[in-house]
Amino acid sequence: MHVAIKILIGVGIATVLIAIVVIPVGVTVASGSSSNSTGSSSGGSSSSGALLYGVRKNLMSSSLGNSWSLCYSRTYATLMSSSTLLTTLTICNKSRLLLGCRAIGSSNLLVAAMGDRSDVLYNCGVTSSCKRVANGVSWYYSSMLSWGFASGTDTVNRNPCDISTTNPSERLCWITTNNGGYRCGSMTGLQTSTSYEKVIYHSD
Repeated sequence: MHVAIKILIGVGIATVLIAIVVIPVGVTVASGSSSNSTGSSSGGSSSSGALLYGVRKNLMSSSLGNSWSLCYSRTYATLMSSSTLLTTLTICNKSRLLLGCRAIGSSNLLVAAMGDRSDVLYNCGVTSSCKRVANGVSWYYSSMLSWGFASGTDTVNRNPCDISTTNPSERLCWITTNNGGYRCGSMTGLQTSTSYEKVIYHSD
């Protein structure tokens, strides 16, 4: 250990006070000033594959954690079928998926949601009202009808894509029967649109 000796001499006082302070080895003595920093988080980013809760609007793709990567990007006019889905899901093969849509050339996802692979790909067959609620999102998938999500516990009505009007800006739907996409938030009838694109990100 180190021994530090401080000598304090009072003005006008003859007495000299000697203080002996014992300082353990390895301990740094502060200089007398300190600063505290407080970190802050916007709550709009996802790190190391963590899941953002619920449906997100106007989500910047740059705010996703480094573990998230783009594995699919096609215009809404691009046909989606059982065979193209098989190819897509072979490429997008990680344990967590994000579905979203955006204007061509933009990094801003107009509407997006993420979840565990088993939830995002919950097979609803041709049941129009079928869904699986997970991570604050109502998920549905089928190569025989459509694929997408709605917010929270909102109902869905797939015919073949979701045409429900409750919280319309928080819905996404892509027709999977050899047809183009259909819905990006409140915008519908996008099957032939080349101005918007369907995107999928994946992460472990």
